[in-house]
Amino acid sequence: MLSGFNKDASTFAADVDRAFWITNGISFAMFLLVVGLMGYFVFRYHHSRVKPEDIRNIKDHVGLEIAWTVIPTILLFVIFYYGYTAFREIRTLPKDAFVVEVLGKRWSWTFIYPNGKQTTELYVPVGENIRLRLHAPINDVIHSFYVPAFRVKEDVVPGRENHLWFNATVLGRYDVECSQYCGTGHSRMLSKVEVMDKAAFDAWYASDKLSPHDKGAPKSEGEVLFQTLGCVACHSLDGSIIVGPSFRGIFGKKVKVLTNGKPREVLVDETYIRDSVRTPAKDVVDGFPDGVMPNLSDQINKEQMEAIIEFIKKQSETNNKAVLQPVPKPTPVSISVQKSKMQMAVAVDGATLFKTKGCIACHSLDGSKRVCPTLKGIYQSKQKVITDGKLREVVADEAYLHNSIENPNDDIVEGFKANVMPPFGKMLSPQEIEALVKYLKSVQ
Repeated sequence: MLSGFNKDASTFAADVDRAFWITNGISFAMFLLVVGLMGYFVFRYHHSRVKPEDIRNIKDHVGLEIAWTVIPTILLFVIFYYGYTAFREIRTLPKDAFVVEVLGKRWSWTFIYPNGKQTTELYVPVGENIRLRLHAPINDVIHSFYVPAFRVKEDVVPGRENHLWFNATVLGRYDVECSQYCGTGHSRMLSKVEVMDKAAFDAWYASDKLSPHDKGAPKSEGEVLFQTLGCVACHSLDGSIIVGPSFRGIFGKKVKVLTNGKPREVLVDETYIRDSVRTPAKDVVDGFPDGVMPNLSDQINKEQMEAIIEFIKKQSETNNKAVLQPVPKPTPVSISVQKSKMQMAVAVDGATLFKTKGCIACHSLDGSKRVCPTLKGIYQSKQKVITDGKLREVVADEAYLHNSIENPNDDIVEGFKANVMPPFGKMLSPQEIEALVKYLKSVQ
């Protein structure tokens, strides 16, 4: 997350670092001075060495009063000068900058260029002033756009436009993060800013490619929207579960949903997709949390909605073609190969599942608190949980870990909310659950 941090990758990175080191250097020197004098006086004037009548109180010493007033004032002015000059440069927007609109929403970044091109990563030419206009949908939450290598950070507030600028001086790819906690998908709200040669940037900007690295035909509008609207942050295309249901094979399928708290079965057709995009809280797929997906009504028009529907349809068409392909009759050799493949499939990796199934979005591995409890040292630890409304203490053994994955609402850890984690017992095979439990036992 700190790619290029030590490169002075923007014009004012060195000034920000200088202000940081001067401020911290002066603060550390004052800390050592104060603590050192305290230690010296404690030792020098200990009651075992000095009698009370030998201690002389200093009163009305003009020299000392001037020293402890003037010296800290000078140091504060030094800190103020370097901090203010760096801050003034960061906040003074250049008039000749190339302007890019940035839309931050749960949980993705979309970059919109003056020619209408939209991307999920930011591409800029080296050595030019870039101005970002930061927005968030009115019904979203606060985010914060942060590029550590450039030393720039600015809040993205729903209903308000904020600005920041930078001039990148070193070619490369640098991390973009959201530095304001914004919900269950906060840890995945990542992107990149790629600093390109001017000629390469101009060639890409004039093309119809979504990314400078695209070599094939331009992507369909639906696929572009799938990425730029942030759908990719919660919905997979390969059948894996992230936060929301996978789009693989979903069109034409019957799903169980909760409508006003009542379960029912509906067909995933065009009407259902339109409702799910414009009013996502209307029908919540069983096993998934409510209130996670934002209302996208104000972000897409009628034509874009049709493009999204066509894209989702294709995910089912592709899946059906794969299923309907004729399978050759197995020979004795192919049967042994199939058995070998089945044995390999059973040997699933818990660490990989932890990442691909979205566990990492809500559970930390370092002891920090997220939406759900940390899993550091979880195995055999004592947990206070609420079961059927009653508080009790349990040991997180294998049985507890199994049940927490399969039926997470049976025992809610004290201090955390119910109905956040979906019941993975319906989504994972017994082998996958066993692999996850084995992995969690190793997390210390």
